[in-house]
Amino acid sequence: MTPDIAITTYKKFMPKLTETLPTDVFCHYFFIEAKTETLPHSHSWGQLHLIKQGVLEMEVDQQKMVCPANYTIWTPPYQKHRAFNRSDIEYCAINITAELSEKFPKHACMIPLTPLLRAIIDDLIERKTTMVSSEEDKCLSYVLMDRLVKINPIEIYLPSTQDKLLAPILTQLEETPEDDSSLSVWAKRVFSTERTLARRFQKELKMSFNDWRQRAKLVKAMTLLKESISINEIAYQLGYSQGSSFIKMFRKHTGVTPEQFRKQNETSTVMDN
Repeated sequence: MTPDIAITTYKKFMPKLTETLPTDVFCHYFFIEAKTETLPHSHSWGQLHLIKQGVLEMEVDQQKMVCPANYTIWTPPYQKHRAFNRSDIEYCAINITAELSEKFPKHACMIPLTPLLRAIIDDLIERKTTMVSSEEDKCLSYVLMDRLVKINPIEIYLPSTQDKLLAPILTQLEETPEDDSSLSVWAKRVFSTERTLARRFQKELKMSFNDWRQRAKLVKAMTLLKESISINEIAYQLGYSQGSSFIKMFRKHTGVTPEQFRKQNETSTVMDN
């Protein structure tokens, strides 16, 4: 959430912005140190955000996304966004003109990277391609964009709010995802009523309390899957009494099991090294 980023950030980074791209597809690369906040900004082109390893946290219009290395975050033209990384990352942005961006989703989302897409991106990165101007690179970029727009995106958003009743609840749910207290219990903790909180969740976050909590668990799970701990232990840390319930939830939202997600991420890391 926004307050957390401000507290944990040591460094600030603002990309150099221009009014237009030199080519229809343009790539740039940065090494970003741990605990760096990329300050809020927007531009007239769309952008694919990629990292080689670790996890990238991004906020788009006050909605939080957590992206591991085998996914890309898409932000449409003119959509304000900012990012935060807890560890050192090698970051790549593939910038796409507004005209070509029309084929992509109209809202920010996460898109899983297939082996083919990963191979194309790796080739561009290894050659440090910036301006996509040669016929070979144009063909690669067209294949990349054509395949990306055909993949079902994953909308793993954690909307945030400064609402005085909801903000402390959201912070606590992120810090202790194993807490399965009901909304009525939370209402007593913040000296409110269950009905009032339910209305606030729908008004401020456009989703129910249970939906937001499940998304928070999913975001935390994606981070924990980077660590060398068992699926059952992750389920326990997230408040599930059985690993099967956690696996069912994860597969419902991502289309893969936690173990498949972990293997995909390990494969991506091996390919990058």
